[in-house]
Amino acid sequence: MTDVFNLKGFDNIFGTQLNNEIQDNILEFLDWGLLQKGNYFNVTLGETSPRGFDYSQLRLSSDDNYTTGKVWEGFRGNWIWQSGVDYSPSPIVVSGLDNSHAHPGISGVYVDSVFYPTATTGNYAYYVDYHDGRVVFDNPLPTGSVVKAEYSYKWINVVYANEVPWIRDIQYRSYDLTGEFLKTGQGEWDQPPDARLQLPTIAIEIVPRRALRGYALGGSQWVDTDILFHCIAEDERTRNKLVDIISLQNEKTLYMFQSDFVAASGDMPVDYRGMPVSGAMRYPDLVKNHYGGHLRLSNSSVQGMESINTNLYGGIVKLTAGVIHGDI
Repeated sequence: MTDVFNLKGFDNIFGTQLNNEIQDNILEFLDWGLLQKGNYFNVTLGETSPRGFDYSQLRLSSDDNYTTGKVWEGFRGNWIWQSGVDYSPSPIVVSGLDNSHAHPGISGVYVDSVFYPTATTGNYAYYVDYHDGRVVFDNPLPTGSVVKAEYSYKWINVVYANEVPWIRDIQYRSYDLTGEFLKTGQGEWDQPPDARLQLPTIAIEIVPRRALRGYALGGSQWVDTDILFHCIAEDERTRNKLVDIISLQNEKTLYMFQSDFVAASGDMPVDYRGMPVSGAMRYPDLVKNHYGGHLRLSNSSVQGMESINTNLYGGIVKLTAGVIHGDI
């Protein structure tokens, strides 16, 4: 009798809830799945661009939140920390973790040609912000220092819809390094990385359409939620590629993890700094340790493809995410 006085479908008001759970899982699935298909470029020490600039050299950041000299950033963000990628050649991450490399990711950085591993302490101690693609030192370095790193960055960025262009400025031609990259106090590179959106990008948006249908006699229902995937690129061919990648996931089933359980257990892979925690779990590990059922994508349709300007092409793919909910 007490059930007539209770709300159904969720345990507490502070939980993640279904919309956010779907969005989190699709993002992590796409991010990991794209890595397995080669969605990255490796930057080796001294590798140069067509214009002769060193891809491995980091620029002095102008982020006002830090003392000058503490933050040094790469030309692309979204560095890879995940190991176990099947594609060849593998991303540049340490393959075996030991006491000197407790955290997954790159092995270290070079300051004025001297190598400092990630476990460095003292004056040159630092952490790596993989999300923004930068190294943050505990103590500021002289502004004339030369800081380099070998790393891998993701080519296609998978983000939430609140990070699409009307919130952040699009940074065009980020691969075309010029002398402006190493200059501070001028140009688009002087914006903090969280204000720049580098392309290509797939942005995931939950839309206001939901349908419920019976799953089994006596309880449980299919909950169908529409998802929009905004595919944004600097050229038509890449935009077309993104639209194909997403639309072809029709009738794809993926396993889910329970976000609340991940948070409660302390298994969030990346901390507030963008640094992977010790023993950080990848998407397959999250599913294995915090399994939350499965999700099926269906009803794939391309909603629109347009050229916004000569450097910006967009396409929208709609898919329906179907989840079996046992508490309704």
